[in-house]
Amino acid sequence: MKKITTIIIILISCINSAVNAQTYYPLKNIETNLAPVSNVNGQWVAVSPSNNTLGANYYQGLSFGFDVNNYASLVNGVGTQDLYFGRWQSEWKGWRKIVMQNEIGNVGIGTSAPTANLEVVAPLLDGSETLLKVRVSDAAQDYFRISNMTGGSGQFIPTLYGYHVSDNRPALYLTAAVESGNDIGIDPVMVFDSRLPLNAIATRPLFAWDSFGNRKMILTSNGNLGIGTTTTGPHKLAVEGSIGAREIKVQATGWSDFVFEKNYSLPTLEEVEKHINEKGHLKDVPSEKEVLENGINLGEMNSKLLQKIEELTLYSIEQNKKIIDLQKQNEKLLEIEKRLSKIETNSK
Repeated sequence: MKKITTIIIILISCINSAVNAQTYYPLKNIETNLAPVSNVNGQWVAVSPSNNTLGANYYQGLSFGFDVNNYASLVNGVGTQDLYFGRWQSEWKGWRKIVMQNEIGNVGIGTSAPTANLEVVAPLLDGSETLLKVRVSDAAQDYFRISNMTGGSGQFIPTLYGYHVSDNRPALYLTAAVESGNDIGIDPVMVFDSRLPLNAIATRPLFAWDSFGNRKMILTSNGNLGIGTTTTGPHKLAVEGSIGAREIKVQATGWSDFVFEKNYSLPTLEEVEKHINEKGHLKDVPSEKEVLENGINLGEMNSKLLQKIEELTLYSIEQNKKIIDLQKQNEKLLEIEKRLSKIETNSK
């Protein structure tokens, strides 16, 4: 029994030496401080505040440190349930509203009035504030951060930044995953949405792909995609440069087989010659000037070329008939010539 009593006395002595409830500048390991409170009996109040004490204004907190010149304090706000951090380093640095929790349960870092479960407000650093930085201990040079990269004050543009230097793998992944049972329907797994608060974007581009500020690709508000260009015009796909493909399929709205219809008016070769002499190009085919100014419609141009090929085919068929007739006439003439030659031979 004496041993137990002795141990209890030693523990109490250790606690008293480490915790002092009436000192604002701590010299031990942990100290607590309670400011005087009005409208209550006594100078000091309990460590746990009572919201039932009407008219009382006080703060309470803990101080952490090893000497009078270096320590930090954690207190609640006067008459509130908010939490604040402060520090002393040779002089009092003032209370920093680093972390605050209100009666709703919201937590603020750098703000005393959080409007969400967690709200972070970074100090002004000329537009390059970092709000969150995450890394792992075995790759300290690689990290992920959420920053403000406007380059100036008074503006905030959230930036997701993945930095990876340990090898040549990607620096940032954006991944959305669903279970195999949900791999059905037409809803996309991931959605990128550029919008007004309550409406769609009507004028500005929706998305852009850059490399250090150099624009490589853009998606306009009307769904046009520009590759190597920011000017798409009326085209759904505008490319500055060549396109390599093994196959291109054009969904045509019509074709040129009308040339073979019986009521088709095939121009005579004389009419074709006249048009060429006057216009310098085939009828129904764009001129060089038109092509240079407006380009060509691939499907329409193929249809026009097919029309001319089919017209040439009809000309060839017609000419072939004439050639056959001429051959028959020539054979008859040859037969007549042979008879005449035979008659002349017999008459001698």
